[in-house]
Amino acid sequence: MNKSKGRVEIAMICIIIGIMIVMQTKSINNLGGLVTTQRADQMLIELNQMKRENDRLQNNVITLENDISFFENEASSNNAVVEKMLRDVDAAKDQAGFTDLEGPGIIITLDYKDSDGYDPFQANSVLLLFLVNELNAAGAEAISINGERIINSSEIRLAGSHININGKKNSYPYTFNVIGNTSTLKSAVNMRDGILDIMESNYINVEVEESEKITVFKYNGTINFKYAKPIK
Repeated sequence: MNKSKGRVEIAMICIIIGIMIVMQTKSINNLGGLVTTQRADQMLIELNQMKRENDRLQNNVITLENDISFFENEASSNNAVVEKMLRDVDAAKDQAGFTDLEGPGIIITLDYKDSDGYDPFQANSVLLLFLVNELNAAGAEAISINGERIINSSEIRLAGSHININGKKNSYPYTFNVIGNTSTLKSAVNMRDGILDIMESNYINVEVEESEKITVFKYNGTINFKYAKPIK
């Protein structure tokens, strides 16, 4: 009787333990399922955040690409502006006499070969200036006398036994290199009773030569403005 009762009690205990194991297993399964669902929700949230961040970065990429295109266009435009400015500067330097130039034109040589002590250039130094004026009026684009570039501030004046050109002493023969329309220049200086006729009447020997390639060197001095200032 006691043995049967003990067996029943053991059986009851085993049943209870079995029931407890089953319930514990179900609880663990349910807990595991709950954790998995929460993790999935969390991952979905993170995925949405990553998508939003990716969209933001894509928009930044588009913005940066647009900026790059803008700056490239601006750089190209600025290069064009800079190139134009440089061309303008070069043109201004050409006109001001600060670059060597080459082109067609005429070469005028003025000389005096008598040896009686008379120097027609000293007596009539202003004739050189008159010739420069005639050449400019005929459209000369560049003029040099004995290699001295004539610019708007050049002086041609008698200084003792010499003629100063750009502050440097010069004596005959005087060679004018003149770039411009050859026929126009030649016609201007050779006109009847013109400047060359006046020179010849003052015992100056004149020779005029046409050339397709004349070099006029740049002005080597400096120009300093002490009183004149640009108007803003």
